[in-house]
Amino acid sequence: MSGAQIGGIVAAAGLVPLLVTADRRLGLAGLAAWIVGYVVLMADLLHAPIATLRVDATDRPLLAAAGIVLVAAGIAAGAFVALRWPIAVLLAAVATASARIPVHTAGEDAKLLLPLYVVIAVVVAVMGIELLTGRARPPALGRIGWAAAGFVLWTTVSLLWSADEQQGAVQILFFYLPFGLLLAYLATLRPRLTDLRNALGIQVALAVVFAGVAFWQFEAKHIFWNQTIIVAHQYASFFRVNSLFYDASVYARFMAVTIVLLAGLVVFRRLTIPLVALIAVLFAGLYLAYSQSSLLALAAAATILGAFAWPRRLVIGIVAVALVVGLAGLAAALRTNAAHDVTSGRTTLIDYGWTVMKRHPLEGAGIGGFAREAVAETSHPGRRAKNAASHTTPVTVIAELGPIGFALYAGLLGTIALRALRSGTDRLPRLTLLTALAAVAASSLFYNAYFEDPASWILTALIATVTLAPRPRAEAPA
Repeated sequence: MSGAQIGGIVAAAGLVPLLVTADRRLGLAGLAAWIVGYVVLMADLLHAPIATLRVDATDRPLLAAAGIVLVAAGIAAGAFVALRWPIAVLLAAVATASARIPVHTAGEDAKLLLPLYVVIAVVVAVMGIELLTGRARPPALGRIGWAAAGFVLWTTVSLLWSADEQQGAVQILFFYLPFGLLLAYLATLRPRLTDLRNALGIQVALAVVFAGVAFWQFEAKHIFWNQTIIVAHQYASFFRVNSLFYDASVYARFMAVTIVLLAGLVVFRRLTIPLVALIAVLFAGLYLAYSQSSLLALAAAATILGAFAWPRRLVIGIVAVALVVGLAGLAAALRTNAAHDVTSGRTTLIDYGWTVMKRHPLEGAGIGGFAREAVAETSHPGRRAKNAASHTTPVTVIAELGPIGFALYAGLLGTIALRALRSGTDRLPRLTLLTALAAVAASSLFYNAYFEDPASWILTALIATVTLAPRPRAEAPA
């Protein structure tokens, strides 16, 4: 076994008690295992040939030292605030979940969630202090915790047979392990309605800023970061914005989730002209990204939201009409265009998935192995199929993790839905959060990023733990 495999499995095993049990000793052992395993995994990747984390700071040692001191001071300050006001972690996670920083290191380009990783580093420190001092609150995930733990553990174990161990280790390091730990901590917070309002305020404020930048880009015909979009504009008949995001579809998905959350207020709370106007402005900002996946995600979420509020017969009628119109439109398109063109290449990617599934019908190709295994029997078996695992989460999951992994994935989604649908005074906010999560899931059917998007993990934690009960005095901010 390699260092990455050992480290990843140890860290994932340590995550299990943090997600499912309130036992302090098991929690301490789990956090220690998570830290040790994560460090081992990172150390192994730092010695990989194309490790994107390696930064050569030998030519600027003072600057590197100052950066380390600054980050350490920030983590210490964040831990101090979080110990006195735990809900600040939720607000900080929402504020930083969309901040992907372009980094060029070791000859590689990466868009890293650096601000969010600092928040997660604060979580590690706070969890350690709370567990050591007996102040830790038990997670309230219930069956969701077991489902999440099982999926993350199986995903990490698949490193043992992954067709591309390094790529799989990168995904484990950057997404599954840190976001799983964030889920475990957020599940201990018991956010109230006021906390949800504050988090939504941050989300909406960011969306307004992003929309403003998108409007400016559209008017100025200027794009940030993404050279691919810049080149594409030379041949396209429309101008596609990406706001402050690298990827236009990631920007559009963020806007779609925000719109769905606001729409939940309209449906379940009250309809106001300013709220409708705000939704219209954000939709205009989303539309300029020309993201098909996000528009479909928004439509799916709107249908689900309507299903919770409208009469059942009306919902069935709308769905039936939508299916008829959609199938008719698809049939008309296919008469004049190839399926590859109509679906923007998705059919080719599904063919890749079928190829991988036939080759690995039981265990899958392992996490990160899709792109390389998809072209294993071609004239270039050593390369990765560009973007092969970047457009549909279910196909990627079953191709990489096999039937067991897909069952765990479906089980996780099912337990989340059941938790949100259960009766109670807090059912309406849970339904709104579930609809926003459905938008992310729908987007992942066409633009694979369900587990790579922090919103999935944050919304899951909120669905499991939100309560309308009054906050005890002892939990109020100091």
